[in-house]
Amino acid sequence: MANFSVAIATFNRAHILPETLGYIASQTHKPREIIIVDDGSVDNTSEAVELFKNESGIVIRYIKIDNTGPGAALKTAIESCAEEWIALCDDDDKWHPDHLERRSHLIDTHPDVDFTFSNFSSFGEESIKNFDEFNTMPQDWWHSFAPKDIYNFQRLGPQLLPNFLAYNPVFPTSVCLKKDLYKRCGGIDAQYSRLGCWDAHFTWRCVMHGVTACDHNITVETRKHGKNFSKKRSHVNLERAQMLEQAWKDGWIPNVYANDISTAILNSKITALNWAWRDKDHELIKKVGNSVALFDLPGKLAVKVLVSYFLRLIPVR
Repeated sequence: MANFSVAIATFNRAHILPETLGYIASQTHKPREIIIVDDGSVDNTSEAVELFKNESGIVIRYIKIDNTGPGAALKTAIESCAEEWIALCDDDDKWHPDHLERRSHLIDTHPDVDFTFSNFSSFGEESIKNFDEFNTMPQDWWHSFAPKDIYNFQRLGPQLLPNFLAYNPVFPTSVCLKKDLYKRCGGIDAQYSRLGCWDAHFTWRCVMHGVTACDHNITVETRKHGKNFSKKRSHVNLERAQMLEQAWKDGWIPNVYANDISTAILNSKITALNWAWRDKDHELIKKVGNSVALFDLPGKLAVKVLVSYFLRLIPVR
């Protein structure tokens, strides 16, 4: 069976982190270690971790750094892991007891894979009842892959950047990857650490350089509450477009993906404009609209952009 390190970035979650650590400690297939990087917390996180460590007997390494954002903190955690396989977990999420056992079974079943993820649900005060990520996503996304096996695992294959630009079903808490892949793909780019979509950049690198497989069973749950690290969807999608533009300039994406990148950038801007219109955020509409040609937009959206332009010209009395 595969041996796992667990990488966690945390910030001011002393009241929640022990619950998450409890789910990890209750795994039917235990991890070898848990690496916790504290991203400059000002609460009693260190004491909460020490208390849990003493009570559970789990091998935990606690590292405190200056506040750098969740992406950079997780980068530090991953790069401090010792085992061949690294499992990611957000500091407020939940693993089902068989999460690592099923992931180890998936790895044994498809031994060439080095990037894996699973289906997920949600819990908490703002969760959606019976949420199932794989059921909510476009079902034709799966059509280009080999069918699921008898264990509900699916080998998706290598070089999947276009697929994951079109739709990304990966949530960090469900990810397990090989340390070797992390090194080969360039890892987490800390310059995007504070963006609402920093993890997408990391996923794109992994699926472009690795061999990907997934578990269709729900093995993790994401906590939904008012203090999640998130932003308005309009801003997240604009940041996603800007991140793609920068990734293209940085040169790590081969020219063969030029059309896929252009399409993804345009679609992100279209989504940002739609959410900005819904939020009546005319300044953001102006910002996004200035970076895209009207004739590249769907007809109704182009009209909305023009209406927004004239609304900005009319003084508010």
